[in-house]
Amino acid sequence: MGIKRLYDRIKPKRLGSKLFLSLLVVIIAPLTGMYLYLFNQFEKALQDKIVAQSAKGLDQAQQSTEDLMSLVYKTLVMVQNDTTIQNVLTMPERYTVLERVHDTEQVLKNIDNSIFLFNSQIVYYTLLDFHGHVYASYQPEESLDYNAIKKKYWAELLSVERPYKWIANDANYVSRNISGSEHLLTLSTIMRNSGNTPFGMARISIDYDIWFKSFIRSDKEHQYYIVSGTGALVSAFNSELALDPQVLARFRETADKGGFYFDKRSDSLINYRSIPQLDWYFVDVVPRKVLFHETSQLRIEFFGIFLAFVALFVVMNMLISYKFTKPLTVLEKKMSGIANQNLKITIDESKYTGEILQVIRSFNKMTTDLNAMVRLLKDEQKQKEWVHFQMLLSQINPHFLLNTLNTIKWLAIRQGDKDIPDICVSLGNILETSLHAETELIHLKDEIKLIEDYLLIHELRYNDQLDVDYEFGSAMEYALVPKLSIQPLVENAIIHGIVPLKAKGYILIRVFTQNKLLYIDIEDSGVGFRQQSKQQKDRSRKGIGLQNLRDRLQILFKEDGKLEVIPLEQGSLVRMQLPYLLSRPYEKG
Repeated sequence: MGIKRLYDRIKPKRLGSKLFLSLLVVIIAPLTGMYLYLFNQFEKALQDKIVAQSAKGLDQAQQSTEDLMSLVYKTLVMVQNDTTIQNVLTMPERYTVLERVHDTEQVLKNIDNSIFLFNSQIVYYTLLDFHGHVYASYQPEESLDYNAIKKKYWAELLSVERPYKWIANDANYVSRNISGSEHLLTLSTIMRNSGNTPFGMARISIDYDIWFKSFIRSDKEHQYYIVSGTGALVSAFNSELALDPQVLARFRETADKGGFYFDKRSDSLINYRSIPQLDWYFVDVVPRKVLFHETSQLRIEFFGIFLAFVALFVVMNMLISYKFTKPLTVLEKKMSGIANQNLKITIDESKYTGEILQVIRSFNKMTTDLNAMVRLLKDEQKQKEWVHFQMLLSQINPHFLLNTLNTIKWLAIRQGDKDIPDICVSLGNILETSLHAETELIHLKDEIKLIEDYLLIHELRYNDQLDVDYEFGSAMEYALVPKLSIQPLVENAIIHGIVPLKAKGYILIRVFTQNKLLYIDIEDSGVGFRQQSKQQKDRSRKGIGLQNLRDRLQILFKEDGKLEVIPLEQGSLVRMQLPYLLSRPYEKG
């Protein structure tokens, strides 16, 4: 039942909508789904191809790095086995200072040229003997300190058999005129002769940043990085942007030697390979806009043409259906207007012919007849409501009482009584208000004044055993309410609620607005609604106050006029509802 109900709600009712839905389900949706699937498959194949190419390049970089490390180690062996180097380091007293420096530099230059033919300026040698002498093949950034170098590079290697150590991120100590890189790749070791006796120390460093940038081919579509196992960026090539911190953090956590994944934050494909000896990762980053540039452009062009075709087809479909459904749509709108009680609607007959013209003529005749009948019924209803309204007012409209009260007031004044004239004045105000039959709505402040006159009579009668409070804003004083509408509610609260209580009572008159409606609450601390109902059953003459007020509200405000009785734990609450109407001076505020 639930599925059927949902289908009935979304099912198109109009012919044009049905044609469009058929087009959407049978043609547009399947074609769109098929082309999206094909494009996704094509992009996946393209991504696999680029990943394979990137992996091949990273594998070459990894192999080249390992080959470079082998060359450095080979260089170390050649330096260690060179007789001149051994003599200079073991017997420095046989040479002058210039001879030691010249011979050492010549040997290092020959070895460097024989191995690093491709780019010898990226290799830097530092040799130390055990006599406090330092020899270098480069100009240092700061003067070389024998003890500082020995402590930093070889203190922990002296006790190890044939020791050597790779330092992946060695601080650059070469003059910035020669090398501007921040770090070097350094191999440090203790040199030993054929008898395995240490005779010196060697430090061979490579400007890896220069080598890396010269090795990686220039490719604007790729961004290359070297990242350490601690997540620090070692080198970058062809990239103006730093790697995202989350990408760098991934290399601190992963133990994989290689792989790829798609990073959503940078919207890029990330491929990487590791060099365990150095705790490094080669990283290749390809942005999505580069990865799928060709397919994105093709997708835009294809779907642009496809959507243009669909739009043209839909327009033609709508034009065709419009010719068939236009007369029915016009008739439907006019009948909807009639359903909304707008009976003055007619349709221009000059635009239609044939069977449609006969339907339009019948429709126009029907609206004319209905309009005449409704006008007649409205006149009769107004007459009935006016007669009923006058009958209701006549129940509280005794003219003779006003004249009688005036007579009593003057008689009491002559007798010197003070309370009776006050009672007569208050009751006279109430009767004068009821006599103005042509005015039904008065300001709230005037209605409150009538209640105060009415309460004055009861205060004299019950010796101040009644407290009355008011709660409403000053702006509401000019709200329009039916005259003598709150007074019967207060009277009912006193007579049927407070009087049977035989104790001091309390009445709260509260006025507030909500959703463009005005609410008036009469709350009392009397015996309660159930006790009042029991007293009503025992009365010989039933009260007409509440029902009278309900009828007046219904006649004046229709469904917006209501009267509700709400029982409370102590006392009763009567709530009157009517439209919130403000007269001057608040009609614009």
